Amino acid sequence: MSRLSPTVRITILVIIVLGLAALAHFSGISSWLSRDRVAAIAADWGALGIVVYIVLFAVAEIMQLPGAIFVVAAVAAYGLWFGTLIAYIGMNVASMAVFGFARGIAGRALSEVSHPRVQALMREVDRKPIRTAFVARGILFVLPGIGYALALSSIRFRDYVIGSAMGLAIPSAITALASEWLMRQFP
Repeated sequence: MSRLSPTVRITILVIIVLGLAALAHFSGISSWLSRDRVAAIAADWGALGIVVYIVLFAVAEIMQLPGAIFVVAAVAAYGLWFGTLIAYIGMNVASMAVFGFARGIAGRALSEVSHPRVQALMREVDRKPIRTAFVARGILFVLPGIGYALALSSIRFRDYVIGSAMGLAIPSAITALASEWLMRQFP
């Protein structure tokens, strides 16, 4: 695919992602996905449930399904402290899966675009890649679009993983605490 122009590769990725999102919506996967169902799957599978949970989280992120459901489900299935840890690990794995999926399809297409604004943005990413991933993940949390966009840049996978891991720490803890409180208020 690297022989294709950056625009064509980005277009192919967008079509695939939109197709997956449509599949999730029209197949009923998105309506099937709930806190209770994900928590039950994680709990029913015992120790293997953690692996199943993480895989489901990664696939859901690739398909543009809401990641916050998985954070809430981890707290419901495993309790506040262990659930927060599992959710944090799941978020990071899901973030890496989105990055790998996008990079595998479209490569570093944005870094090859010759538009001056895109090139200026790519220079900023190149200058401070870990900070870029940290800020993006810290502010936009588990929004899959961030992983897709950064995968198309020239950021190295290692820098993306480090920045994302740092950026997801506080939002995952806040979401877990808020979900635990909400579950007590509205069981």
